[in-house]
Amino acid sequence: MQKTHESSVISFSSKESIDARMKIHELLENYPSTKEEKERSLGLFLRGSLLARVMATAEIYKQIIDIPGCIFDLGTWRGQTAVLCENFRAIFEPLHFNRRIMCFDTFEGYSGFSEKDNATMLHQNGTYAVGGKEYADFLRNLLQLHEQSNAMGHIHNKHQVIEGDVTETLPHFLAENKNELIALAFFDLNSYNPTTQSFNLIYERLVSGGIIAFWQLTRDSIPAEGTVYNEHILNKIPHTLHKSLLYPGLCYLKKQ
Repeated sequence: MQKTHESSVISFSSKESIDARMKIHELLENYPSTKEEKERSLGLFLRGSLLARVMATAEIYKQIIDIPGCIFDLGTWRGQTAVLCENFRAIFEPLHFNRRIMCFDTFEGYSGFSEKDNATMLHQNGTYAVGGKEYADFLRNLLQLHEQSNAMGHIHNKHQVIEGDVTETLPHFLAENKNELIALAFFDLNSYNPTTQSFNLIYERLVSGGIIAFWQLTRDSIPAEGTVYNEHILNKIPHTLHKSLLYPGLCYLKKQ
């Protein structure tokens, strides 16, 4: 059974803001237009916080345009970051067909929290489940449709959606693809052991100037990324650390 997503429970908004958000949702569902006009008018219903997240993802993407390598999305969940990156690829570098995007997730939610994690009712085994293989297939199809609708859309297969425990699937993928370079990796695994193991593997393949982005680095309610950073990265690995100008929760390191 799918667990309650934190966005429906945790909010820094006032009651008036939440009420306004609900009304925006209703207007989106009932917007009187054709499908084509509704798709072209989604900006009418895009709240500032989500727009900031989209712009922050673009902010990071633009920093890898002049370096080689693919993009990894670890803990892709519903795949929004991967879809955004496919569209940014088509906008910023439409002829870069080797900018592959790899999505990793179980699609069945969290599992295997350790004693270093802060499991709660909102972050426990099963949280963020989206339907397993059925959703993985949906995301594969969606990425392909975005690819086909973008510039140079006849060049296919620039994405992979990889199901399973990342501590097993990521080493296997890297072993099977010894040629693959990494320019950018997004981390949203939110548990200590998978984050630690995946970071070490990703960093080995990360090109100079490459970026590892953390969605939860400074959140005290989800301590995994901050703990991994303090124990395995801070003062141990040459890098610079930054936060997004537009979305403070998104922090990233650049490999030196």
